[in-house]
Amino acid sequence: MFSKTLSLLAAAFALAACNGGVSAANTASSETSASAAQTAQAGWRLSRAEMEDIANPDKQSWRIFYDRPSEGKDAAWFDAVKRGDLAEVRRMAENGQNLEAKDEASLGQTALGWAAFIGYEDMTDYLIGKGADLRATDRGDVYNVLKSAVLGKNTNIVKKVHAKLKAETDLNDQTIEDDGETLIMVAASNGRLETVKYLLEQGANPNLVSKKKNQSALSFACERGHQEVVQYLIGKKAVNHKTGKSNCQ
Repeated sequence: MFSKTLSLLAAAFALAACNGGVSAANTASSETSASAAQTAQAGWRLSRAEMEDIANPDKQSWRIFYDRPSEGKDAAWFDAVKRGDLAEVRRMAENGQNLEAKDEASLGQTALGWAAFIGYEDMTDYLIGKGADLRATDRGDVYNVLKSAVLGKNTNIVKKVHAKLKAETDLNDQTIEDDGETLIMVAASNGRLETVKYLLEQGANPNLVSKKKNQSALSFACERGHQEVVQYLIGKKAVNHKTGKSNCQ
């Protein structure tokens, strides 16, 4: 995409030079820039702003999925998944694509893990229906697809996956992760308000503390500036263990 844009720009300037008009060059440059902007997300289901709200350099930078092509022998598969191209995912799956292939250039996540994280509900449904592993892990901190979904922002996917894993899921178990984080801490720390609400309704304890990180759901939300989550948790009388009160300071 970048090299194509450079080529277009070069062609535009060359044309302008031949015509001897600076204004023509400016016009060509402007039109080419506009064209590049319009095609920057061509083929992607979500807008750039929506994708940056899921992962960006300041939030889950290690899970940014939209800034470069996938790598490896399953690159086309993961590109289709990340773009949200369900038709292509279906076509490839029906033609024998390994659903449990790992995106080795991106923490070894599976297609289902990516779909649940990015928030493609229809793709998540399809992959689960095809038998994709709900307990797929990655090299980061994902231990099943419920964790992937909670890291993302589509609470409907959280609900669906939780329903399938509910019998084996203790929302207040702090031994699953070595830092003692629970799913409500994960949701609060990333500003996932609707998921925080759902987990609280399901019995998640907002006052548990990750001793390794010295954080609770409320302290995470306070320190990361997720004001909607802060106000919701305060409204539910959650306690900031750092202050001993239901506040940020």
